[in-house]
Amino acid sequence: MSATPPLDAAPPATPHDPHQLEKVLGLFSVVAIVVGEVIGSGIFFKPQPIALATGGFVGLILGLWVICGLVNLCGALSMAELSSMFPHAGGTYVFLRETYGRLWSFLWVWAEFWVIRTAAIAALAVYSSVEIEGILKHVNPDYAGGHQKSIAIGAIVLLGTINILGTRLGNGVQNVATIIKVASVAFLAVLPFIAIGAEPFELGTLMPDRVDQSLLVGIGVAIAAIMWAYDGWGNVTVIAEEVHNPQRNVPIALIVGVLILIVLYTGANLAYHLTLPSSEIAQLTGTATATVVCERLLPDFGARLVQAMILVSVFGALNVNVMVGPRVLFAVARDHGFLRPFSRVHPQTRTPALAIGCMSAWACALILLGGLSWDPKVQLFDILTEWTVFGGSIFYFSAVAGVFLLRWSRPDAERPYRTWGYPIVPAVFLAFYVFLLGSMFMARPLDRLIGIGLIATGAIVYYRWGQRAVAANDTTGPA
Repeated sequence: MSATPPLDAAPPATPHDPHQLEKVLGLFSVVAIVVGEVIGSGIFFKPQPIALATGGFVGLILGLWVICGLVNLCGALSMAELSSMFPHAGGTYVFLRETYGRLWSFLWVWAEFWVIRTAAIAALAVYSSVEIEGILKHVNPDYAGGHQKSIAIGAIVLLGTINILGTRLGNGVQNVATIIKVASVAFLAVLPFIAIGAEPFELGTLMPDRVDQSLLVGIGVAIAAIMWAYDGWGNVTVIAEEVHNPQRNVPIALIVGVLILIVLYTGANLAYHLTLPSSEIAQLTGTATATVVCERLLPDFGARLVQAMILVSVFGALNVNVMVGPRVLFAVARDHGFLRPFSRVHPQTRTPALAIGCMSAWACALILLGGLSWDPKVQLFDILTEWTVFGGSIFYFSAVAGVFLLRWSRPDAERPYRTWGYPIVPAVFLAFYVFLLGSMFMARPLDRLIGIGLIATGAIVYYRWGQRAVAANDTTGPA
């Protein structure tokens, strides 16, 4: 009788294995994916609702950006341990499967497909379309607009095709976009200090005299917006199977990438508030804070420059989501026979082509459906980003909690990297996420319940088809 492979093992690779991905990504590419996944629309558009929610206290705002960055660093330090233990395609899916069993990990993929990843893809595509239409209006003042959904869907189809044609091709697009994005945010951070004739604005009152209930609610809203801007760093674990020496390169990329993001984001927000009073930022509608800052400091060409910067930034974030998201579907399909077609690698391009196509198609459907909200006053982008943050936070919390559980249940397991500052570092992350999830739920409970309901329907699918397939094909590991 042949020995049954351990649950955490990836399928053995062969030169033509239809279920195995090639190792084509080095350390620079992995860092680029971490940074490129995160820098998208948030740093350009979220300062307005943050200033509005916090009363415009600049010290409080900058402090929240730093605190949220450090919390994400705690998460990265914790996730790095898990990624070094299980360097396989799927990332959080694999971590959850090894910690809690197949049901909870299946729900993660279910949520990724219906709510989290595809909503992020749809939201970023919508923002790309906004910037493209803005550029078209600058080029042709007679352009009427009104084609945002068509442009957004076209962007998803284009990037889906590029990533189906090859991982190297999609990663090449990502590397170029990330270099431009980092340079753009760094440029924004130093612009008030180098713009000729610029007169930085006085920051005003930095902190509130007291914190009342309304300010606490506002801080919760601001944190949700900031966490959207930081969201995505953990997704690099999804493509670990395609990384050279993943036990080393993935943890390094997580830590270095998040540190870069903290510096860039804090610097950019300081620049915003040195140029514009918080009251003006809070009242902006339909315009990125970065656009107004560049118009003020570079009046001749600032608006066009920042539009190009935002377009590249959002387009790059959209590309990396289209790249890594389908790898989760690919990973779960290797465990569940009824999803087996999604686990096949295209024989010519060596990519999970069907998984990429299906996730891209549902993201397009979300755009057409308009966001699935009961509240007509809520903007499509806000609905999609909040679904992404809330749904993703539930599973990020579970994954980081897995560091504690696996230390207890598998104390002798090989850990090429062990979480620095354990147990305080993962505990800080978990405590913060309890506050984040509670604040988001209280702010809009009906929308949160809709998202939770979509996730919960995955249990019906699992017990109807998934569990039966597991019992028939693989009796190892927790059910």
